[in-house]
Amino acid sequence: MNLLIIDNGTVRIQELQKLLSSHTYEIVKLGSIDLSVIDRFDVIILSGSSKFPIFGNEDLYKNEIDLIKNSMKSIIGICLGFELIAHVFGAELKKVDRKIRGIIDISVVRPSELFLQLPNFSVFESHRWVIKKSPEDFVTLAVSKDGIEAFRHKNRKLYGFQFHPSVFTDKTCGDEIFNNLLSALEKSF
Repeated sequence: MNLLIIDNGTVRIQELQKLLSSHTYEIVKLGSIDLSVIDRFDVIILSGSSKFPIFGNEDLYKNEIDLIKNSMKSIIGICLGFELIAHVFGAELKKVDRKIRGIIDISVVRPSELFLQLPNFSVFESHRWVIKKSPEDFVTLAVSKDGIEAFRHKNRKLYGFQFHPSVFTDKTCGDEIFNNLLSALEKSF
């Protein structure tokens, strides 16, 4: 499986690379995305970012927005990538008063093979925006006290995780959940 990581300026790129070490992947930086090469990849991963929020920076994310709207490729959004997918499909993003950061508990609201048959589990988060309601045509998979933590599109292979699956893998199961998703996507090709 050939993966494309669009690095939106995450400080977590090394952890993400470690998580994907058994896969073939390429990384492109935000602003360097050549949409004409997308067909070479099976899955596109939209990273998080601590640099540029979506609002006020829509031009910066123009190619990713086009990709989310128009590509039939499998796309996984992490943190800001999750927020981009939600934003493109009309979900309301709400800025919180303080940054949500640390290991938190989330609850599965729709059973999925992604979640290892667990009703709840812990993941690492670091973000300032929350989504309380999934966009139309999306299914909420997991939530925390702060909002939606995982969703998927009903008809397309679009997935989003508000949390960072590659961080604190010794204390959370985010890596296992992410790898379960990659395995499920690989079986669908």
